[in-house]
Amino acid sequence: MLVAVEPPAHTDHEESLFPWPPFARMMLAQAAHAAGDALVAVALAGTLFFSVSTDQARTHVGLYLLLTMTPFALLSPVVGPLLDRWRGSYRVAIFLAMIGRGVLAFLMASRTKDLTLYPLAFGSLVLSRTHGISRGALVPDVLPEGRTLVSVNARLSIVSVAAGTLFALPGAGLQKLFGPGVTLRFAGIVYIAGAVIAAGLTTPGRSSRREPSTEKHSHKLLAPRLLAGGIATSWSRAALGFVVFLLAFALRDVGENVKSFGLVLAAAGGGSFVGSLLVARARAALRESAIMLGSLIGIAVVCFILATHFNLRAAVIIAGVAGIGTTAARLSFDALVQKDAPEEVRARTFARYETIFQLCWVAGAGAATAIHFGPETGLRTVGLICVAGVVFAVRAATARAPARKQSP
Repeated sequence: MLVAVEPPAHTDHEESLFPWPPFARMMLAQAAHAAGDALVAVALAGTLFFSVSTDQARTHVGLYLLLTMTPFALLSPVVGPLLDRWRGSYRVAIFLAMIGRGVLAFLMASRTKDLTLYPLAFGSLVLSRTHGISRGALVPDVLPEGRTLVSVNARLSIVSVAAGTLFALPGAGLQKLFGPGVTLRFAGIVYIAGAVIAAGLTTPGRSSRREPSTEKHSHKLLAPRLLAGGIATSWSRAALGFVVFLLAFALRDVGENVKSFGLVLAAAGGGSFVGSLLVARARAALRESAIMLGSLIGIAVVCFILATHFNLRAAVIIAGVAGIGTTAARLSFDALVQKDAPEEVRARTFARYETIFQLCWVAGAGAATAIHFGPETGLRTVGLICVAGVVFAVRAATARAPARKQSP
């Protein structure tokens, strides 16, 4: 009697170009991506903001904010559906995005005083967002056994913050000693190194075309808890964009320098690190929706309290709390999408919401840039933004889910 025996399934570990578990490779690639982002941010901040007058800084920031919106015109209608079409596309996109950003960083290094810096920065932003939605969509596929999505997202966030902070310090030193060109070249090297690591994510035999699904998923993507989470995260991103540029211009107005703003950014990064640590523990006792609402309430309370006591110490506290709240909200929302969005529409769902989040961030940052807010008025405005977010999110959460249409 002959028994047909199926050949053993090959794991990612066996097929990979590097003998590392998939999630470990993703963490290392994410660390390199965050480190490169930090170096680029240091270089561009010195070029666009602190090296010019306040009026010029507002103009440069306005151009930069306009630039940050344009990549999202491609992400939602083009990049998301394209990534969803092919199995393995998330892994390949991460690798190619890192290579592309490395090349663009080297090109920007020789054009820091040229208008061509802006289209190059645009290309880098498109690739950065492509990396972000691909990473978010890939997480469920590399989820370690016994881990929750929130805890894994938190670990990736912790790695990002640690790497960004670690590389921002030498980046600032290079910026001071040699200028933005050297800092951008260093960023290019870091991106290329990350691409080498990310190559381990491109396993053979995973690029077959995904069969189009006949099932409609709109009822899942319009579920009240996903909509409420998206609304809460959108308002938290608007608050973050507003508070970052409010603090930047407020500190300039009181005579603080780039070191003071660097301290505020460090506080925001530290808050993001703490938020990543806390969200996994909070998820053991609270639902994602409660974490997101609590984050908005926390930011609002701190801004209202410190509105009449603004100084550098208050700015550091506000930045830290905003970092905690926005990170906890975003990680919780990512987990909701990873759980509720089917695989065949996961990337376009991330792209759609990422577009909304970025528009909200730009709206908040643009308001703080275009209108000269005093610290007290500005911080009260941040508090009101967060309160509005809570109100609209609760309304969405208590609404009835749309009825699912039955196919004939």
